[in-house]
Amino acid sequence: MTPLQTAATTAAAMLVASIMFAPNAAAVCYSADCVPNVARNVVGGAPCSPGKYFNYGLGAGGETYVCNKTGVWTAAGPLVGVYNVAMDCPERDLSAQGSDGVAFFCADMGGGHLRWAHRVDTLE
Repeated sequence: MTPLQTAATTAAAMLVASIMFAPNAAAVCYSADCVPNVARNVVGGAPCSPGKYFNYGLGAGGETYVCNKTGVWTAAGPLVGVYNVAMDCPERDLSAQGSDGVAFFCADMGGGHLRWAHRVDTLE
């Protein structure tokens, strides 16, 4: 085997080993604990800095708040994870965050069909 072939074989073996032993990435998030960039120890009615992304906060007791476009933390339905807009959701008024950080809530789209929708109280 030539030195070039040996190097290629070694590199291929290392790649396979790194893939086989790589830790599993958290591809899904079905609880408030794994939602990224959530403010902690939020107090309802306190001022906040609204933006297009990452507007959720949790109170000391785990209650969910959203930083609305007027800059105040207001109560919201329980934050249940990261989901995609327009996908089916399990229960009206639950809160979720899109993978891009946009705030959603579970809304009745008519006839009892529940889907994740953008929160209008956070959009600028």
